[in-house]
Amino acid sequence: MGFQVEDGTGEGYTAKVDFENRVATFSVIEPYDMNINLTTEKVWSIPFEGLNPTGNDDYVLYIKNTGDKVLHISDVRVMADTAATQIELHAVTGTAAGGTAVTPVPRTIGSATTPSATIETGSDITGLTSDGIIFFMQLDTANKEYHLSTSSKIRIPKGKAFAILVETGTENLTGVVSIIEEE
Repeated sequence: MGFQVEDGTGEGYTAKVDFENRVATFSVIEPYDMNINLTTEKVWSIPFEGLNPTGNDDYVLYIKNTGDKVLHISDVRVMADTAATQIELHAVTGTAAGGTAVTPVPRTIGSATTPSATIETGSDITGLTSDGIIFFMQLDTANKEYHLSTSSKIRIPKGKAFAILVETGTENLTGVVSIIEEE
């Protein structure tokens, strides 16, 4: 007879093990971002509204990690307000110019936490070079919200940056990017 796992109440209940030697349990699974928000309040929304690129292939949102901890982008929600377009999510290098600072909104209402990051929006953020396209988002219908969610997250290490590029100019964009600070 092997070792038995017994309850701590003295009732003599033992753990059930299946044919693959797995213990039968019940559990509650908590998503990563929910756990971070509950424990550290380091989950934020980066809202943007009415971003109107001046031309084709313009960067309209920029996030650079200026802290020591990795930032994650868990999802992007966006819509083209006036016409269909495509956006690209890029890893970028360079020094952003022409944007306006954005204050992230904590996902815990009343929290004073802020990410260590430079975050800007604009109609044509310049000075950036693409290090590669991470995702495409085809916004094929105006005034329809599109949602990109990735279980792997987009990780932005210290000193690295992310940007959203709009393929077709003059397409007003509205949306939210969700960021999380890794523990």
